[in-house]
Amino acid sequence: MPPSVPIPPEALSDEGRQRTLLVYTLLTGLTPLIPVPFADDLAKSHLRRRLIRLLAQAHGRDLSAEIIQALAREQSRGGCLGGCLAQVLLYPLKKIFRKIFFFLEWKRAVDLTSYTYHWGYLLDYAFQEGLVEEPSGTSTSVDNPSVDDLRTAIERTCQEAPIKPVERAVSATLRQSRAALLSVVKRLQANLTKGTTGRATEPAAPEQQEEAVSEVSGVATLLQQRIASAVPEEHFRDLRERFRTHLQRRT
Repeated sequence: MPPSVPIPPEALSDEGRQRTLLVYTLLTGLTPLIPVPFADDLAKSHLRRRLIRLLAQAHGRDLSAEIIQALAREQSRGGCLGGCLAQVLLYPLKKIFRKIFFFLEWKRAVDLTSYTYHWGYLLDYAFQEGLVEEPSGTSTSVDNPSVDDLRTAIERTCQEAPIKPVERAVSATLRQSRAALLSVVKRLQANLTKGTTGRATEPAAPEQQEEAVSEVSGVATLLQQRIASAVPEEHFRDLRERFRTHLQRRT
């Protein structure tokens, strides 16, 4: 088991973890709006790993980079060749039909925010239940799954579970906070360092991202209020049950 790490008492609370989840859910959800080829995926991957690390620390866990990478890995959707080529071909069209593509990317932002919230909620639940233990290998039981099986169960649950209750809360929040969030997008883009070719290469260090976290904090509060008032507990109970079912099918 990875060693425990010292953390402030407030981080251990449900409210503290929920706050972390909401902030990084919003930051991740905004990445499709970064108007630079490949930079959106780069930022999304980095923010996802950061969320995993912070949730782990909130549960007193210090995960290795290998385990974090394994948890953060997304299900393949045809490999980089097709996706990278599509980004290169679409970029000039985005410049021409800016308003049309902005509407489509905004919808993607809503979808990704909703998905990331459910994904992060289940990951936090897995930490709470002590399920994040093995870095790799084949699961031996429902209560001792491999990291790969755990990630697969989370992904399949998010893909099949109804997300409309949360999606409505996300859509309303993003719409109400549009101006503030577009400012955050600029901050995220600015936090990407540049390589020798001038292309974005990697996100800035965590301490340099605090301004983006601070800017999105108020929106996170609004989203938290909407989820608390509009999404019934039955939704999350169903999510947890579906997740457990997928873990059982993997063993």
